Amino acid sequence: MLTPQAFEALYAQTSAALRNYAVKVTGNAAAADDILQESYLRILRQPPPTEDPRELRAYLFRIASNVMTDRWRRHRREVPIDEAGEPSAQDPDVASRMDMAKTFGVLRPMERQLMWLAYVEGATHREIAAALGLREGSVRVLLSRARAKMAALLRDQRSTSSGETA
Repeated sequence: MLTPQAFEALYAQTSAALRNYAVKVTGNAAAADDILQESYLRILRQPPPTEDPRELRAYLFRIASNVMTDRWRRHRREVPIDEAGEPSAQDPDVASRMDMAKTFGVLRPMERQLMWLAYVEGATHREIAAALGLREGSVRVLLSRARAKMAALLRDQRSTSSGETA
C-alpha cells in the first residue's frame, strides 16, 4: 500500500508525463484528464506490486493504457484529434507541428501508444512491454510497423503538399 507521501511523490514525478501521453494517444484533453484520474484511483484502490519508483512508473503507464483500451472498447470508435487554429505567420514551426499532430492522429491507438512511449518518454522495449502488457519481442515488431506507417504518412503528406502525384 502506498503511503500518502509515496503517492504524492509518485504523482509529482509522473502526472505531467502521464497526462501528455493520454492527450497524445486519445487526442482529447478532457478524456486524458479522466484517464489520469482513473489511473491514480486504480493505483490507490489496488496496492501496486512494487515500491520501486521506476517500476511504479511503468505500472502506472500500464494502468493508463488499460484505461484507454477500456474506453475504446466501450465507445467502439476513436476520438478525433482536436483541430488547432490556423498557423501563425510569427511561428513557422506551428504548421509543421499541426501536420505532425494530424498525422499522429491517423495512427491506430496502439501505434500512438508505442510511438509516444518510445520516442517521447524514451522507454525501452522492456518498459513499453510492461506498460502495454505485451511481450518484448512483440514491441519490437509493432514499433517497427508503427514507425514505418508514420514515415509513409509523412512522405504522402509531403508529396501532397508539394503538389507531386503518387
